[in-house]
Amino acid sequence: MTTQSLRCQLLSSKFNRALVLLISILLGVIQSPLSYGANPPTAPQYVEVMSDTNQVAITWDPPSSNGGESLLNYTARIWNLPPPTNSMMFASCTTTQFGCIISGLISGTVYYVDVIASNSAGAGTPSSAKSISPGATGKPPSNVSATSDSKGLITIKWTPLTSAGTGVFSWYTAEVFTGSEIGAGSYAGFCTSGAITDSSCLIGGLKLGATYYAQVRTYTSLGSGFPSFPRIKIIAGSSAVPTASPTPTKATPRASTSAKATPNSTSKSGSQASPIATGLASGVSYPRNVKVVSLSKALRFSWSPPKYTGGLKILGYRADALGGSDKLIHECRTTAKVFTCTIKNLEPKQVFNVAVYTMFAGKESPSSKAVRIVTKG
Repeated sequence: MTTQSLRCQLLSSKFNRALVLLISILLGVIQSPLSYGANPPTAPQYVEVMSDTNQVAITWDPPSSNGGESLLNYTARIWNLPPPTNSMMFASCTTTQFGCIISGLISGTVYYVDVIASNSAGAGTPSSAKSISPGATGKPPSNVSATSDSKGLITIKWTPLTSAGTGVFSWYTAEVFTGSEIGAGSYAGFCTSGAITDSSCLIGGLKLGATYYAQVRTYTSLGSGFPSFPRIKIIAGSSAVPTASPTPTKATPRASTSAKATPNSTSKSGSQASPIATGLASGVSYPRNVKVVSLSKALRFSWSPPKYTGGLKILGYRADALGGSDKLIHECRTTAKVFTCTIKNLEPKQVFNVAVYTMFAGKESPSSKAVRIVTKG
């Protein structure tokens, strides 16, 4: 090899290394420092959909993982067909809070709702879709009030309903939050009451001297109704003062002819369906002796109380069934002394994964061992 050719080879090698270095620097500049190393977030948790005439309220908790970056916003989406679907969204709302209201819907029409969280790396996994029919679940209880004793035990009262809409009455749920409107603040506790003529229930386990905001809503066989409004301000250990809640975030649906076509991705880890739990309770066990019987288009659950409660008071139980062709979460709930419930209106000859949870104030137990079962035709 001549001296000249060796010099050319060395120059070529230096040029290649310089070119590689330049490309790396350029890619480093183009790569946004906000998204470097980040992943999209997981699905929002504890998604709840509440129905009113021509509108729905949607609430959720943050995802279990933000993907390594701060969350930018949430988007609640309404579909005419069960996602994942290639059809266009019917409506959506985007917010930095934990809930919003979407109006302009058609009462009596079945819609499907999911929620996604986004960070600098993009949109995350959607929650499992939940079905809702606006206007079908009846009106919320009226004349809601709240009082507290000196130990912080809150009594919530309301005027009972005379009608549960087009569904069958299931129970009332009274809840307290740290925020005064839908989507604001965090969930703090709840109580349930299982007869349509009931007019009160008690919430314990709250922080003495802390300010909370109470609401009541009705569950029927068709889902949860809209919460009472405005939320009632109550200080644990003091008396109640009605509060004029700020106007919640609303969104008007886009017509299907002008909506952006946004195919939904398959949910790999859907959110759980509980509107009343903010996380797992420690030192507790799941319900025992869970049995599931397949009926015609229904599943009947039975169980025994958990062995360990960690000193917490059991407030109720929730049975979940995830599956069917719509891949939705279906559920039934009971109070603390009822150990059986039935999920109805399921598709025949469909596979469901089912489990039962124990509900405490603001917490829930781990799920019972998941069981696969097929509904009868």
